[in-house]
Amino acid sequence: MKAAGFDLHHVRVDAGPLKHAMELNTAYLLKLDADRLLSRFREYAGLTPKAAHYEGWESRGISGHTLGHYLSGCALMYAATGNEELKQRADYVTQELKVCQDSHGNGYVSGIPRGRELFEEIKAGDIRSQGFDLNGGWVPLYTMHKLFAGLRDAYTLTGNRLALEVEIRLGEWLEDICAGLTEEQMQQVLHCEFGGMNEVLTDLAEHSGDGRFLKLAERFYHGEVLNDISEEKDTLAGRHANTQIPKIIGAARQFEASGEPKYADITRFFWDRVVHHHSYVIGGNSYNEHFGEPDQLNDRLGEGTCETCNTYNMLKLTRHMFQWDALAHYADYYERAMFNHILASQNPTDGSVCYFVSLEMGGQKSFNSQFEDFTCCVGSSMESHSLYGSAIYFHQDRNLFVNQYVPSTVQWKELGVTLQQETCFPQEATGRLTVHTDNQVQFTLQIRCPYWAEKGMSIKVNGEALPVNAPSSTYISLTREWQDGDVVEYDIPMTVRVEAMPDNPKRVAFMYGPQVLAADYEYAMSVKERELPAVLIGTPEDIAARITPAGEQLYHLTDRGSDVYFRPFYSLYDHRYTVYFDVFTPEEWTQTEAEYRKSAAYQARLEEITIDFMQPAEMQPERDHEFEGEHVNLGRIYNRKYRDTWPSGWFSFEMKVHPDAPVSLAVTYLKTSDPKIRFHMEADGMRLGQGLLESEELNQLETFIYDLPETITAGKDKIRIRFVAAGGYKVAPVAGVRTVKRESLLPL
Repeated sequence: MKAAGFDLHHVRVDAGPLKHAMELNTAYLLKLDADRLLSRFREYAGLTPKAAHYEGWESRGISGHTLGHYLSGCALMYAATGNEELKQRADYVTQELKVCQDSHGNGYVSGIPRGRELFEEIKAGDIRSQGFDLNGGWVPLYTMHKLFAGLRDAYTLTGNRLALEVEIRLGEWLEDICAGLTEEQMQQVLHCEFGGMNEVLTDLAEHSGDGRFLKLAERFYHGEVLNDISEEKDTLAGRHANTQIPKIIGAARQFEASGEPKYADITRFFWDRVVHHHSYVIGGNSYNEHFGEPDQLNDRLGEGTCETCNTYNMLKLTRHMFQWDALAHYADYYERAMFNHILASQNPTDGSVCYFVSLEMGGQKSFNSQFEDFTCCVGSSMESHSLYGSAIYFHQDRNLFVNQYVPSTVQWKELGVTLQQETCFPQEATGRLTVHTDNQVQFTLQIRCPYWAEKGMSIKVNGEALPVNAPSSTYISLTREWQDGDVVEYDIPMTVRVEAMPDNPKRVAFMYGPQVLAADYEYAMSVKERELPAVLIGTPEDIAARITPAGEQLYHLTDRGSDVYFRPFYSLYDHRYTVYFDVFTPEEWTQTEAEYRKSAAYQARLEEITIDFMQPAEMQPERDHEFEGEHVNLGRIYNRKYRDTWPSGWFSFEMKVHPDAPVSLAVTYLKTSDPKIRFHMEADGMRLGQGLLESEELNQLETFIYDLPETITAGKDKIRIRFVAAGGYKVAPVAGVRTVKRESLLPL
């Protein structure tokens, strides 16, 4: 271990947007009713609930997951702020869990519907497991992981010994459940998402001093995924992203506890692949919760990009890895994701949070309800916005690492030093570090020179400029005998930079220093300018040079005679925006614009001959067309909503037809390179043949025409259209379905 994090009790965030986010999160934690989160825990323990449970996920099969996050959030925020009311909440929840556990009598406690019964089935060897279902329960081990983590945090951060006692008994119960299972049976259990059970059990072994829990953690090694990673094979495509990341955090903890190199190798390879081959410019990853092929992000932009839980977990993983290696590039990633995803996922007016942070071109952030949804990302955000102080500073021997530029104060008790940082970062990249100490003390201040410092950085100590020649993504080392009142000033010139998609150099995003910029579509932009909101003319470098500051958190660009205004992405919450742009030379745009107009004319003609139209993923049209389906997904990309499926899923709906005239079916798909797409279509139970590609739109959408046999439509006003995935495969994203007059297709 080359560095250690500071105890969160010894770091305070003093001002700025992170402080504001923490205040909003604190207010939210205190608004929540612990008795409502505990309701099902008491109900399933045979006790009378003190309040009705919340709705959303807390009324479904995953109920109880929020309580674990809530317990962690209260404990973390207590450590980060010293707010005693939060400690009281954590103490109350812990005591109530003890009451429920005693009522069960065997160490078990949870708010999972039928949880005790399904775990007894598993103990007996009756295991029915798939991606999100274990013996009819919705990811029960995932929910148990949150409870273990909450109890751990209550113990380590608030000093509540009872929390450890409850967690030990819960661990002993789980050990009993798994004791009689063969390795093959355990692997079958692990087919269902289980969070980071290997992480919390490793922690429990350390805190309890009982090695049994370390052996139990080993049983949660998911070979199907981790064996490939240990062999440095990236087989993440198609896998549910946030199912995998907690397993790797567990591997990191197992390395720290055992020293087993395999776990370090797994962690390092996975981190590198996700950060450098599966992540977007904001530091987030996944589309509709799943990884795609490495370095293939161009066609994975939409409403479902960047699940917030994923980045919560990637930052957690990064904190472990920095402590191993003390390398600046870990802190670089942390900065990118912390400001541009985690902070950007919170509504700065009320503290509500995003499940997905949309990178759709012309998209908008969608925030979960604070009191009705209780999704996984609502839960993890209780922790994320409590953790800002956890990665600003690290220490090792007589080295103090300044990893993040945040107005904050850290107490280095071992050396009797307090360091105060004053800055307006990320709006400005200048700041002061002031040393407070009762005695002169020698140590090295390690100041990160970030990845975006194209012009380097300057340093002054007590007003005297020092020669600095540090490359980006390294540290500037200042070793001296520090005295009370010594001041270090830093200045990092910020520039506008281009970051391109790995698979399309002409689809780009812009950054100003550490900040991802987004074009604000509702600021000084006409309706006409919004028609093609993500198009810019010129080379990426030329466009970047034309983006200039235009006011506080505002940047300006003139393109095709029109004004485009950018803001830091984290600051946008109620306006439409784009982060990624397609760039064209004037000649390329002339040709592309013509294709766009041609496509628009085709769509207009298609409208004229339409008998019926169904827009997937829209509530009322789907109701009107009697939508049905299993293992169905929805999303939005390129400003188009769509339906697709999980593996082996299907969906269907009714469409109007002409009873006495030939009819065709026009289906618009989103173009995709997903290798898991394989499906067929049926009309009233009859399998349809291959469609004919009729139209393409800007290399994003394609419309296929399928002839409907007159034996199906004759004498009918409606038929049922069904999309059916092949076993283990998915239906392609369907963005629109029409029945059209067949004889009118030819003139198109």
